[in-house]
Amino acid sequence: MGRALLSALLPLALASLARAYYVPGTYPAEFRIEDPLQVHVSTLTSFDTELPYEYYSMPFCKPKEGVHRIANTANPGTILEGIRIENSVYNFTMKVKQTGVLACPGGSYGKLTEKEVKTLKRLIDGRYRVNFILDNLPVTVYDLLDENEFLRPGFELGYKQDGKYYINNHLVFNVLVYMTHGEYTAARETYAKSMALDSLDARRHAHRHLLADSPSSSSSSSSGSSSTGAAADAASDDDTEDPPFYMVVGFEVSPCSIHRTSSHDIEDIVCGVDDNAHIKPQEIVVGADIVYTYDVYWQDSKIKWASRWDAYLRMPGGKVHWFSIVNSLLVVLVMATIVGMILVRTVRRDLQKYEALVVEGGGGPDSREEAGWKLVAGDVFRPPANSASLAVRVGTGVQILAASLVTLVLAALGFLSPAARGALLTVGILCFVCLAGLAGFAAVYVWGLAERSFNNWQGVAARVSLYYPGLNLLIFTVLNLAIVRTGTTGAVPLGMYFSLVLAWFLVSTPLTFLGGMMAIRMPLLDWPVKTNQIPRHVPPAPLAANPTLLFLAAGVLPFGTMFIELYFAMTSLWLGYFYYLFGFVLLIGALTCIINAEISVLCTYVQLCAEDYHWWWRSFSRGASVSLYIGLYAVGFMASSLPTLSGALPVFIYLCYMSLFVLAFYYAMGTLGFAASLWFVYSIFKAVKAD
Repeated sequence: MGRALLSALLPLALASLARAYYVPGTYPAEFRIEDPLQVHVSTLTSFDTELPYEYYSMPFCKPKEGVHRIANTANPGTILEGIRIENSVYNFTMKVKQTGVLACPGGSYGKLTEKEVKTLKRLIDGRYRVNFILDNLPVTVYDLLDENEFLRPGFELGYKQDGKYYINNHLVFNVLVYMTHGEYTAARETYAKSMALDSLDARRHAHRHLLADSPSSSSSSSSGSSSTGAAADAASDDDTEDPPFYMVVGFEVSPCSIHRTSSHDIEDIVCGVDDNAHIKPQEIVVGADIVYTYDVYWQDSKIKWASRWDAYLRMPGGKVHWFSIVNSLLVVLVMATIVGMILVRTVRRDLQKYEALVVEGGGGPDSREEAGWKLVAGDVFRPPANSASLAVRVGTGVQILAASLVTLVLAALGFLSPAARGALLTVGILCFVCLAGLAGFAAVYVWGLAERSFNNWQGVAARVSLYYPGLNLLIFTVLNLAIVRTGTTGAVPLGMYFSLVLAWFLVSTPLTFLGGMMAIRMPLLDWPVKTNQIPRHVPPAPLAANPTLLFLAAGVLPFGTMFIELYFAMTSLWLGYFYYLFGFVLLIGALTCIINAEISVLCTYVQLCAEDYHWWWRSFSRGASVSLYIGLYAVGFMASSLPTLSGALPVFIYLCYMSLFVLAFYYAMGTLGFAASLWFVYSIFKAVKAD
């Protein structure tokens, strides 16, 4: 009954989700005219250095009430990314135009010291951008109403001209708003009232009121109801006259540099609009007293709240993504046809020739060469060297594949929006830790298949729980030690560092052993053929079955499938654009996995035809060969698309992060190649009738 009800409700639930608005991670906020709004500040970022700085570590004015972190913005993802969101001195009033407003409580920041001047000049040379947030929308210098192919958040800290440095101390904000009738506010209030009525006290109060009801009270209540109805009508009339609500749907800024003195009146200047030839910019020199000012303008917009992130998430080359998917589908179909011919036609023909060789003893050397894969039937399931190491890599790959799949599905459904900062990284880490049981299960079971026994399985479980997480933590620790001396927010605090270590040992490791315990309770797969006691001699491989050639060729098609999407993803990641095409990533990832599995099956068949039965490790390495091309592409991307990445530390940061990325692909794709080859070898030899 429960399953039938669930099956009936599932389509309705999916349909309701299809009609739901975009999930940005926050509930829609409506504001009345003259309601206060405060701008939040985030870290200063640069895509030349990849080292974020905390906003108030620079010579910026601090609010009177003091600096404090914004609630509900800190999570493991934001901490690891170095994002710190705090309050600011920039305060707006809904639909109220403000010009020449002094940002600093004391009128100005104060005189710059020599250290502050050097810091500002260094950050301007590094092309650092200041990031503001209003109602969870990032500020941008782009016009949100234009059809921009893409946009970057934030604005330049300053600029350099004729050898002198200038700071953007005057900001002209333009806030796009969409008028509503308070439906979201009414829904929130209705929900709060319904929750109150559902409480136990409300039920008791209603029950007592019914018991105390009498005819006199009924008449009075009826008259009261009429008066109440009249009052309700009057209230409804008043409601129709209430001022409208507004929702923030865009946040733009035009920064400029203006030399001002706090003791003088603030001149009304609009950056880029007025004739600013007579305006002197604010130079960054020792002793300069910087006056921070801002203007606020409001613009009515037809952009609805559900679509306010569309301009930020717009990506160039929409048709290119579809062409890439169609091209990948064609490659998948061609490879599937080839593999199907091998399984259905070639293998069946080879079995007939093999039967002629065994029963009739004829056929000649050509027939023996064509039927070579059946000649290794007594050795094809021989345990590989270092079977425990192979099992650990396969278990790690299973864990990475499962965590990536769950994360990408959630992201494609809209639950990991860029508005929920750090959510993607947080969910990815959480999935990886919680799915450690799959790594333990896969590693122990593969090791049991190879050795035909689960004796001492604890050692394999321990290795898989320590190997890949330990390797990541080692790279992460070295990287953190290199960053911590810079004083940036890119260095992970000790509390977060030890939280990751505790999650590793207290959650991931026990789950790995739990998965191993479940694996030893599973029956081992019986091999279709017996293994000979004496290993068979492996003849020299022909050119077509050369291991190096097969390794290099196996990764070409999978890399070609994902190349275009990899380019857009890396461009967004390292050049500071938003990326939200997770649906494309999911499709391309699935096609890449299918092509990788098909290529692995084809290469394993070629290897077995050459009478080489050492397919265990080679199938894994051939599946993982795509990571070699990704690594080479990462180096080429750094040289071509990141020419401004200067300094040893930024290059080191880039190489460390890309090493983690390539390493994850190595284990995931290698596991797919091994699993596909294992299925293929088991299937074809199951058809061989051997004594």
